[in-house]
Amino acid sequence: MPNLTDKEKFNARSLLVVQTAFLGDLLLGVPFFRHLRKIWPHHEVILLCRKNLGDFFLKTKLVDKVVEVVKGDTSSYSSAVSLLNENSIEYIFSPHESLRTAFLSLKIKADHKVSFKKFWNSFIFDQRILKPQGWPDPLRQMSLLFPLDKELEVQVEQLALQNNFYKKDQNGKLSFIPEWCSLNLKSQLLADDFSFQRLENHLNLKWTSESKWILLFPGSVWATKMWTEEGFVNVGRDLQQKGYQVFIMGGPGEEELGKRIHRQIPNSLNLVGRTSVYESALILARSLLMIGNDSASTHLACCANTPTISVFGPTILEFGFRPWSNHSYVVEKEGLLCRPCGPHGHRKCPLGTHECMRSIDSESVFKLADLVVDGFKVSSR
Repeated sequence: MPNLTDKEKFNARSLLVVQTAFLGDLLLGVPFFRHLRKIWPHHEVILLCRKNLGDFFLKTKLVDKVVEVVKGDTSSYSSAVSLLNENSIEYIFSPHESLRTAFLSLKIKADHKVSFKKFWNSFIFDQRILKPQGWPDPLRQMSLLFPLDKELEVQVEQLALQNNFYKKDQNGKLSFIPEWCSLNLKSQLLADDFSFQRLENHLNLKWTSESKWILLFPGSVWATKMWTEEGFVNVGRDLQQKGYQVFIMGGPGEEELGKRIHRQIPNSLNLVGRTSVYESALILARSLLMIGNDSASTHLACCANTPTISVFGPTILEFGFRPWSNHSYVVEKEGLLCRPCGPHGHRKCPLGTHECMRSIDSESVFKLADLVVDGFKVSSR
């Protein structure tokens, strides 16, 4: 990019990212947002997303403004369009491929509109990118920038040729991710000591030791992507007995699940529904380990660069939504003919057995947790 004069900086225009999918999809876009800033360092970046998801992106300075909508609420979409049309938008980027999002983008004024190529969306987007389906989602999202940054295109394509992103070692650890395309925001999260101290006081965490925190995230938007409650309870008990402080974490709607698990793990802390996305990330960044499902919580742990054990059931790594960090481990039951049963799992197991999750025993997850924590302690010295 050429150097801009002070006047040009003052008149710099806006970039809009339309991503109204789930939190996990947004978090996997962290490398995309970083490179968007590199290409247009003086542009204002606006994010259009679901309600209560934008705060994380504002506080980590990935975007400058957030406009939020309530899914299914037509009036909130209309208000968002009116508000956005008051801005001078140069580019709209839409990583989300839904019909609703496409028509939302159609109503917003911009010089250029960029999304993935669909047979039906040429009348909405003037730049349509063929989606590289075999790539992990962070790289797929970055491909939307290829027409505007050829160096990035070469860099990502070389990485894709050299790396088997879905390969695991004997302990389930996933392959290496270069820092330039990672989700790692740990330094920013640790630097916000003011917000953490305020949260620590609010949640009365000062009596615990950060050096012993292990977080369990048992929930998911999709019921079949959730490991068994018994599994989380048994692992939590074993970790507590070994001297770790176990936290039960999760978002709105998961409170009852959190209470049930909390009641069965003596001396655990139940924070389900009590922290925002950003506050959860602040705690994650100071924790030893996170154990969860193939869900947004795993991707949030990657943003905090916290060692992560993800239990995969109906979904598989090859869908592209693998935990995107260098401290990521996956536990899954391989060889089941019914896997995968869908790109997102289901509300109920199609076979009624949920074998992909029930067959994963808590002892193997506990042993892996012990191994990961010991290894992380050594590497952090």
